[in-house]
Amino acid sequence: MENFFRIFVFCLIVGLGFYFTFPYSLSSADLHATFKSIGITLILTTGGVFIGIIVGVLLAFLRMLQIRILNFLIDEYIDILRGTPLLIQLLVFAYIVFATLNDNFLAALVAIGLNSSAYIAEIVRAGIQSVDKGQMDAGRAMGLTHSATMRHIIMPQAIKNILPSLANEFIVVFKETSVVGLISVNDLTMQAKALQAVLYNPTPYIFAGVFYYMCVKIFSWLTQLLERELHKHD
Repeated sequence: MENFFRIFVFCLIVGLGFYFTFPYSLSSADLHATFKSIGITLILTTGGVFIGIIVGVLLAFLRMLQIRILNFLIDEYIDILRGTPLLIQLLVFAYIVFATLNDNFLAALVAIGLNSSAYIAEIVRAGIQSVDKGQMDAGRAMGLTHSATMRHIIMPQAIKNILPSLANEFIVVFKETSVVGLISVNDLTMQAKALQAVLYNPTPYIFAGVFYYMCVKIFSWLTQLLERELHKHD
């Protein structure tokens, strides 16, 4: 009954929000630009998390090699990306690293992906360290190599802690894409600002807010389902 009520309230908020804020009076070109901006937001989120997972997992495993100079460099990389605002990183990639490109979409994608990789590296590291150290000793005692023990014993257990945190990182990245408009990437927030200038009312901002709320709520439910499935047999 409680779940039904939650779903009802969610549908009511989203339904009324879209009904009263959808820009019905726009031209077909503006409507197309609006839906395109939604696609850009979702692509930046998915692509950013994909880059973040690849780089983050690689960094986490490199740190496990216990090479002092390598660990120092990785720690500095993580500290720089976590210690500076995403907006600054966007500006650096857009106007310095990729300054020769006319479209800043690639700069936004790389900046978001690398920023996410710093957090994902810590998520993976924490997930692996959460597994009892005796598991590695047990695997080596069975005759498995270090890599085989990691693959068959450590990682299957660590994934239970890693996946829910990765899902939450997806939600964080999805909301953080709202700043890419400051480097002229026409995401949903940037498009809402443009529509506000056309319609002379704040409803485009509310429409964007309802869309963000809807997606985050759905992602949150999926994350909760994932956590229940992973811990079902604990």
